[in-house]
Amino acid sequence: MSVSGHGEPEHDPAPAERSGSFALPRDYFTLPPKERREVVWSLTQARSRSRDSLAETIRHSRDDGEPAVIPALTVALEVDPDRLVKRHAAYGLSYIPDRSVAPPLLGALPLADRATKGHAIMGLGRLRIREAVPDLVPLLNDRYARMLVADALVAIGDERGLAPLREAAAHGLPVRRFHLQRRVSALERALGRQPSA
Repeated sequence: MSVSGHGEPEHDPAPAERSGSFALPRDYFTLPPKERREVVWSLTQARSRSRDSLAETIRHSRDDGEPAVIPALTVALEVDPDRLVKRHAAYGLSYIPDRSVAPPLLGALPLADRATKGHAIMGLGRLRIREAVPDLVPLLNDRYARMLVADALVAIGDERGLAPLREAAAHGLPVRRFHLQRRVSALERALGRQPSA
C-alpha cells in the first residue's frame, strides 16, 4: 500500500476489509506514523455490507461507512498524535450513519488541523446532531470553518443556530455576507419561516 500525492493511501482491498476485522492491531501504537495512517485509512474504506449489488455499494460509498469501525477510528482520532491519522479517522467517522460518532466528532472541533475539523463539522451536519449546535456556533468566527458550520447548522435545522448565523451574515466582506445570508434564508425555510431577505 502506498500513499498518493493527495495524502490518501492508494490500496488494494484493505486488510481490515479482507479479514473482516475492524479493530486496530495490537501493536498499532508501535507502528511508524505512515503505517498507522494506512491502517486507519483502510478502516475508513470499510463499507456496510447491506447493499444489494456492487454498483449500489459504489453509488453510495460515501454514505454508508461500516459502524463496526467506530471504536477503532475513535481511538485513532482521540489518541494518535499524528495529524494525518486524526484526519483520516475524522473522515471515516463523518460518513458513518450512526449517532454514536457524535462524541468523537465533537471532540475534534477544537483541533488545530483544518481538515480534521472540517470532516467533524460535515459529519455532525450530515447526521443532524442537534447537541452539536452550541459547539458549532462559536466556529462561525473561524474564517476557515465558517461556511462548513453554516451548512451544518442549516442541515441540523435547530432554532439555536439562527440568531448566530444572522449575526455572522451581518459582518465582513460583501461576498461573505451574501453567502451567509443564503444560509440564513435556507435555515429560516427549514424552520418553516418566511426568509427575511
